[in-house]
Amino acid sequence: MLGYILATSDAFLSWNTLLYLLLFFFLYELGYIIYHAYFHALSKVPGPWLASTTSLWIRWQRWNGRLSLEADKLLAKYGSIVRISPTMVIVNDHDAVESTFIRKDLDTSPTAIRALRVGGHDWTVTYPQLSIARERRHPVMIASTTKNLKSWLPIFRNHINAMAEDLRESKGTRSEDVVRHLRICTLKTSQLLIGGPGVDLDPQDFPQIVGEYNFLVVWRLCLPEWAFTWLKYSPFSHARFRVDSSDKLFDLGAEVCRQAEAQKNNYRDPTDDTQHVYGLCTDTNAKYPVQWSWTKDELGAEMAGQILAATETTSSALTYIFYELAKDPILLEELYQELIVVDDDHELDSAKLLDACIKEGLRFRPPVALTGSRAVPPGGLDLLGHHLSEGTIVTTQSLSMSRQRQDLFPDFDVYNPKRWLEEENGAERRRLLVPFGVGSRRCPGGNMALYQMRLIINSLIQDFKIALAPETTPEKMAPFEANGYRSHHDRCDLIFIPR
Repeated sequence: MLGYILATSDAFLSWNTLLYLLLFFFLYELGYIIYHAYFHALSKVPGPWLASTTSLWIRWQRWNGRLSLEADKLLAKYGSIVRISPTMVIVNDHDAVESTFIRKDLDTSPTAIRALRVGGHDWTVTYPQLSIARERRHPVMIASTTKNLKSWLPIFRNHINAMAEDLRESKGTRSEDVVRHLRICTLKTSQLLIGGPGVDLDPQDFPQIVGEYNFLVVWRLCLPEWAFTWLKYSPFSHARFRVDSSDKLFDLGAEVCRQAEAQKNNYRDPTDDTQHVYGLCTDTNAKYPVQWSWTKDELGAEMAGQILAATETTSSALTYIFYELAKDPILLEELYQELIVVDDDHELDSAKLLDACIKEGLRFRPPVALTGSRAVPPGGLDLLGHHLSEGTIVTTQSLSMSRQRQDLFPDFDVYNPKRWLEEENGAERRRLLVPFGVGSRRCPGGNMALYQMRLIINSLIQDFKIALAPETTPEKMAPFEANGYRSHHDRCDLIFIPR
């Protein structure tokens, strides 16, 4: 009897303890919500109540690939600064963004950018500290100058022509996934810039690897860290491959290093002054040498990250441009007529409609969603009438720069390249086009992306008439935000009819 009473008493105490713990947790969460909603330093910044009290709102939007579009709606509703999480605000005033992002004493947001780590290692983009990232940006900036790119032009042409030949095999009788073709082509062209002419990567698995990595970034931003250990060894093969895509991408970077180093040890023509990223990273006599020794893993991650940046910004933007051109045969024919009279690739920057199609593609479906973030330093920051406390994350997005200026972009939700041919307000429109970011950590490879886009569009438009495949519907091509904009199915089927 005594034993029964003691056992019952212990059970009662255990239940009481559990109830007290649940009550404590409830009160803690309630206090957290009340504090962030009404007493936090950001409580005066407008925005939805749920977003200001919990990170669940921003995680849900990221999970559904809608954060940029939903944030754009909030900017239209609340104004140029909106609170989108307990410690993050999004800003859409160009002057305010420029004055903030140009500062060299502000680091980037470590939590968000760490989602872009490769194989567990950092590379230029994932270092919060500007002092570290600034030196590591120099090799890309030097290697992607127009002069250097023009020196690689014959090899670029070869790779683009190879893609055209692959597309020609279908003879216009079946659809082709242009995403896959563009990823292979941009890998081939970017490997030259990153590792030099001696690097030749096997591209066959690359489209799937980089595609899964893009969606892995979404998972990293939404799921707790322990979930990836489970997913890596889970019975679900697709989930395992997605988690492993980071390591596979790192292996690709390590292979670039191996091949580039082998090339470096071979004889090199002393009259050849072309430069590539690997050579500039490892050359202590370079104009802007990196001021420390790289470890093997650091170099591998850097090369992998640069491959990711060089291929995905270009291929994702081009995918939507070709999709929009395929929807508009009249515009496609006008572009063809312009390009057939251009003498050679060196004169493509004078093709006005081509330039307009690229600009509109970068505006309409930017290759990067939230284009950068900054952490407010000690002492806080005054911005657009609000005092932002230390640690607040300030972010922006190129998508909204145009969508929130309906006086300049009245049909902002339509792909309309001809707006860029209008002289009136042309300078202000161009000022609001910031697809590669703003300020001190603007994408250093933007020139390379634009150069590749001109070459690829010119080649394919001159070689093919392009039409929508029956399976390519507006629903399938609805933008999904996964490390940039892409369709939810990560493909775009088009028909390429040889001219």
